[in-house]
Amino acid sequence: MKKAILTIEGCDAMSYVISSVLSKEYAVTNAENCTEAFEHLQKENEKDLIILDIPNSSSDNLALLEHMHTSAVLNGIPTVVISNSDDPTLKEKAVELGASLFLTKPFDPVYLSDKVKDLIYENGEKPAGKRKLRFNLNIF
Repeated sequence: MKKAILTIEGCDAMSYVISSVLSKEYAVTNAENCTEAFEHLQKENEKDLIILDIPNSSSDNLALLEHMHTSAVLNGIPTVVISNSDDPTLKEKAVELGASLFLTKPFDPVYLSDKVKDLIYENGEKPAGKRKLRFNLNIF
């Protein structure tokens, strides 16, 4: 059974890139906003990793990140925060609220894939063999 990832990303192109990179190895579900993500997590909270877009320091997604990491049910789920902001205060706040990793857009999809694997299998055994990932994405 594939490990499950929830992405919270409102940009269709970025959501497509993330899903394309990760869907061969993981079951990827996308929520367009924090309200949809919160509803999804209430119904199905068995995720192995969450990727959360935080566009700026006033984003509602910061509140979702804080909720996830103060929740008894969700606090053990590693969270990757991606942002188009390189504001060091936002990065600091995200890590303080429980983010396992902070990436600034644009990011290397192969690097994301490697870090996701590291976070998902941090306390367990990694899958056998190491594969080279190749991506051919056409985004218009």
